[in-house]
Amino acid sequence: MDRPGIVTLIDEALERFAARERVSAGEVVDFLLDLRSAVVSDEALRTLLEEEAQPTH
Repeated sequence: MDRPGIVTLIDEALERFAARERVSAGEVVDFLLDLRSAVVSDEALRTLLEEEAQPTH
């Protein structure tokens, strides 16, 4: 995702959270995971998913 897309993602989350007095931990984690996915390159994300899919011994 490009920089304007990341800024849009952040702005949308700020709009959702700003109007509320409390934000659940789950919502914050979801947003942070979305943000992390946005900044990780497609190749790095693909590698990470492949590593996670491998059985551990």
